[in-house]
Amino acid sequence: MTENLEQKALKDNIQLWTKKYFQQLQNGCDNISCQNKYCRSCSFFIFSDLSTPNEFASQAFKLVYFYQDRVLCEIKEMKPSKFRIGKIRKIFESDERELLLVELIVSVLGTEDLDYSFSPIIPKKFKNSKESYYCRHLNKNDPGINLEEVIDAFKLILLVKGEFISESIYPAIEQQIQLLEKECHTTKSYSYIRRMSILFCFPIFLKKNYIKLFERLIKCYLELPKQAKQIFIGWCTNNFPTPFLTLLVNSLNQYISFNIFSQRHSVFPPSNSIFLSINILNDIFKLNLKRRKKIEIQLFYNIAINENFDLDDNYHNYVEEKFSYIDYPFLLNSGNKSSLLSFESRRIQEKSIQLNYINSFLDRQEFDPYYKMIIRRKNVVGDTINHLDRATKSELHKGLKIVFEGEDGVDEGGVKKEFFQIIIDQLFDPKYGMFVQNADTKETNFWFNKSYIGEMNSYKLIGTLLGLAIYNSVILGVRFPMTIYKKLLNQPLFLEDLIDYKPKLRKGLQQLLDFEGNVEETFVLTFQIVYKNVFGENVFVNLKKNGDKIPVTNENREEYVNLLVDWELNKSIEQQFKKFQLGFQLVCDSPLFSLIQPEELEALICGDREFDLVDLKTIVKYRDGFDRNSIQIKWIWEIMLNWDKERQRKFLSFCFGTDRVPIGGLIHLRFSIARGGPDSEILPKASTCYGILILPEYSSKEKLKSKLELAIENSEGFGLY
Repeated sequence: MTENLEQKALKDNIQLWTKKYFQQLQNGCDNISCQNKYCRSCSFFIFSDLSTPNEFASQAFKLVYFYQDRVLCEIKEMKPSKFRIGKIRKIFESDERELLLVELIVSVLGTEDLDYSFSPIIPKKFKNSKESYYCRHLNKNDPGINLEEVIDAFKLILLVKGEFISESIYPAIEQQIQLLEKECHTTKSYSYIRRMSILFCFPIFLKKNYIKLFERLIKCYLELPKQAKQIFIGWCTNNFPTPFLTLLVNSLNQYISFNIFSQRHSVFPPSNSIFLSINILNDIFKLNLKRRKKIEIQLFYNIAINENFDLDDNYHNYVEEKFSYIDYPFLLNSGNKSSLLSFESRRIQEKSIQLNYINSFLDRQEFDPYYKMIIRRKNVVGDTINHLDRATKSELHKGLKIVFEGEDGVDEGGVKKEFFQIIIDQLFDPKYGMFVQNADTKETNFWFNKSYIGEMNSYKLIGTLLGLAIYNSVILGVRFPMTIYKKLLNQPLFLEDLIDYKPKLRKGLQQLLDFEGNVEETFVLTFQIVYKNVFGENVFVNLKKNGDKIPVTNENREEYVNLLVDWELNKSIEQQFKKFQLGFQLVCDSPLFSLIQPEELEALICGDREFDLVDLKTIVKYRDGFDRNSIQIKWIWEIMLNWDKERQRKFLSFCFGTDRVPIGGLIHLRFSIARGGPDSEILPKASTCYGILILPEYSSKEKLKSKLELAIENSEGFGLY
């Protein structure tokens, strides 16, 4: 009898231990510092290849019977209140939805195990699995929760109006934050980080009454141990969806703006609360650069900081290495960054002028504050190369003045703009062979010709011209994919960067990575590629040593994709791009360029895509017989402001040679409407270099509309007259 009891106790003990090891293998112990190699929470977990409950159960049994060095972690038992978005949707159909929602809010937000209350909201890739299997599973590489559904659920709750809801949400959230505050300094728990992440999902923090609670939640994050903070950043980088980061950035910016606009805190230098919030945004901005699906950089721009941005104070502090918003460039919009570059450019030019003035005085030479280039129209490219080859860096930082040989006139911007239009058109002309275009892209973007056999210094010239255009506020009609601007700023490139250059190749490589069958037999690829040079000959390239003899397989396909992307975007045009970047940096060598993102650099060179045609009406001048009261002027504004955006873009191209506008909007352009004689059948004309629209005095609004639309649909202006 005693023997039977002992056997039963032993059997029960084995079952208990097997169950505990099963939980440990399947879900981990929730300790971010776990060093137990037999626990899923450990970074060195030795059974990471296990994936099904049966496999975990089998291994748990083996641990109990055969592994003498096994260690059992302490695992906290969870008693969550189950939360389902489907349950919320059903509540919305009920007549007593306020009371039912209050009950749900209190039961879910009122539990210490908040994150496990959301366990039914599991990632889509786990939907076919048993719910209980994945509700506990989380580690540094997997938060084990779909935050998009959490956000959607919270949004549904906030749609319900009523005092019951607002009166129940605030204390429930406050209770959760109090729990976080108790552990934030010492936590070693994955579930703690997930609880914090769930609270960040609540859009209610965008409301004024919840500012103080949000401030406490921010402090909990900032006081996390370094390892816990790294886990959160890792999840944000690799796992959390874009809507979560968007909401978090919006909440932080709202908090900063509220404190500035309400004058609760100083803007410069910022109060401690604002400074701490900026540091969190800084963390998010850095991790966003590493994400495959990034949130737009414009979301980081802070309205209050930009409206109160003092250029002189911030630049002075930046130079003196004191606090400056320039050290947090993601907060500043492209307008303030453009002003910052212009401000520094003027300082450089002033120093250059002073130095040159002193030198010219000592040498008794005539001093010129501008860098003047005399250009022959028949040899624009050759003359420009000769000038720029001789130019010193200080001369390139002067204001640029263009004189066409044999022509009179003062360069007030129009001649300079015409020069840039002419030389860019010539250098990008297909007959030069320096650039190619890919018809597969939405915009016919230019790309460096990998087979170019001409003078490589021509690429240096183009790079210098782009730099000069920035510092002389000239918008260029060039179309590079965003990849080129990333390369100019020395940012790393990935598969996604092919999308604006070779979208079909990007799609094909992604399909190769996602393919579930036998890659070697299906695709029949090797680590060798082939392309045609300018003579139509096949050129074979090994992506690695003996690449022609190495088949692409399921195991090495990721290496193949990485090598091919690197070859397409970097190695195939290495010589050309080095010269191009060298030329650009001759002018744009300021440390401030490290603060700019690729999208902002594109806007500096090519102009902004967004515009409001009303701005053009505020700066227009009328000439040669027209004034603001002329009936044709009233007609034309009525017509243009009623056009759709696409036709307005065509109008800008007709008048200015590009549909892009300067950073800051159309108010930074010069625009005139001139009377072009009495009523006639002649179409309107435009001087793209001077921004002049020449409009005959048409006899009716219908005729004006018809002639103007015909002109912009079938012409590109005519340059100078």
